[in-house]
Amino acid sequence: MALNLDKNNADIKDWTRDAIKDFKTTASGMGVEHRADSPSPSPSIDKFRDRYKQDGGAIAKIGIQFPRTLIYTHNGSGKGRGGTKGSRWVDKYGTSKKTNPKSFGKMGTGGRLAKPFINQVLDGENGVEKLGTIVATNLGDAIVGSLFVK
Repeated sequence: MALNLDKNNADIKDWTRDAIKDFKTTASGMGVEHRADSPSPSPSIDKFRDRYKQDGGAIAKIGIQFPRTLIYTHNGSGKGRGGTKGSRWVDKYGTSKKTNPKSFGKMGTGGRLAKPFINQVLDGENGVEKLGTIVATNLGDAIVGSLFVK
């Protein structure tokens, strides 16, 4: 029995699309919503996209893209709510910026509580362990099937 790459790839794509649905549902349940005064014209939660890279006909990498602003929501970080060590970046005008030391350690406090909807899904029962089971089952069937003399 040869590895059925089409079934394996389809199962992986199904898992990824289910995970994206779970991200959206979990985020909504945690109160992630589009603010009326947001600079973005549409909700960030609707912008999840799946991507795949194949090697030899089999999916070798899964990518889930989403707006980086959702990371701030996930971590509870943002203006005046930095992490423990800060960061550096270049703004849209080319000016170098860095985290204000007064905001260190304030991530996840005050009005910006962490809403870890991404980790909750990936660590949950339908998360990465389920993906591992899907791939192991598909690959295991092919390996066991090829052990016997035909």
